[in-house]
Amino acid sequence: MIDSSLSNAPLYQMSIYLLPKTITYKLDKIRRTIFWQGGGTKKKYHLIKWTKICKSKKKGGLGIKSIRKMNISLFCKWLWKLETENGVWQQIIKFKYLKNDSICTVKHRQTDSAIWSDLLKAHDIYLQGRNTKVGNVQKTLFWKDKWLYNKSLEVLFPDLFDMCLQKNIFVDKVKQNHNAVTFNRWLIDKWRIDWSKILHDVSMFCFSMRDDKVSWKFGKKEIFSVKSLYNALTINESGRYYKEVWKGKIPEKIIFFMVGS
Repeated sequence: MIDSSLSNAPLYQMSIYLLPKTITYKLDKIRRTIFWQGGGTKKKYHLIKWTKICKSKKKGGLGIKSIRKMNISLFCKWLWKLETENGVWQQIIKFKYLKNDSICTVKHRQTDSAIWSDLLKAHDIYLQGRNTKVGNVQKTLFWKDKWLYNKSLEVLFPDLFDMCLQKNIFVDKVKQNHNAVTFNRWLIDKWRIDWSKILHDVSMFCFSMRDDKVSWKFGKKEIFSVKSLYNALTINESGRYYKEVWKGKIPEKIIFFMVGS
């Protein structure tokens, strides 16, 4: 998930390798040099922070993408394809790395390949946008997915979640055996009442026979896109949107100067 100023080769590499910070710094240094010096060799002052330049146009920046965030977004696309599509490479990956696991529960092993190890580094970010439409709950996470109430159990009952020893257990396992969930201490008073209420509501929940469907909470039509994740990673950025300037019928280099000054 890169800037059009880079060639297709770096873009391809960014989609399968998690770039080290040193490489990201060197690439940004090249881009900064091109932005401030153009084709010249004379050094010029950097009149504005690079982080501001990398903001979107609607947030006061120049719309130049952050390499690091784009790299992570491209990585998460592979995890989405692994979960939602079925092909030869998906079958190989699932056989080699996900025999008794899912995308949600898999952990890093020393025998993992370099590419798979890098993919797992983006794992937690991917799970923040991943959602499940409940069916037979074989792919629905008991604590982390929003299925029983309007929010996930992890959010509604943080104390129980922190004490639970099976944080990535699936609803199907709990439905079959309530004792599958254990805690690292005795549940007293409010905790015991909350846990009893959860188990009662689970027993009353109407499950269906259809398979669970993985969805994406940040994307249109609940489908993953690199753009949607990149926007989610930059959601806390703020700044003024110079709409009239960007839509003005003037040379783009003048627009860049006006917005960036």
